[in-house]
Amino acid sequence: MKITFDEKTAEKIKAFGDVDLVFDFDHSLSEKLEAVDACAGGISRYRIVAVDKGTVPDVFDATIDSEFGPIYYKAYGTYFFQDEMSTVINPSYNLIELRSTAELLSSNLLIVDFRDKKTVVA
Repeated sequence: MKITFDEKTAEKIKAFGDVDLVFDFDHSLSEKLEAVDACAGGISRYRIVAVDKGTVPDVFDATIDSEFGPIYYKAYGTYFFQDEMSTVINPSYNLIELRSTAELLSSNLLIVDFRDKKTVVA
């Protein structure tokens, strides 16, 4: 499985410097409890989260390849992903879209800086 980032999204991620990246789709990395849509299999919002190097919680037990190295995620989420995913900026709304070769997975992929924050769930 691999994700490729468009130039603008890659610039946002590069700005974090030397971090680990987490594909957090159920708000495990959150300072407050967030409601999760059980009908969507536990997906609340697709987010790429930057965390301090070496601090990825053990619950993120699988990886997706990317130009930034491995991106960690919870293995049960594999069902919701495709082998080839990519991002593109939607110029109408300036949102990051997450796409597979077959479909739009998210119209608003968030890029989040979670360094030096404490999570309430793991």
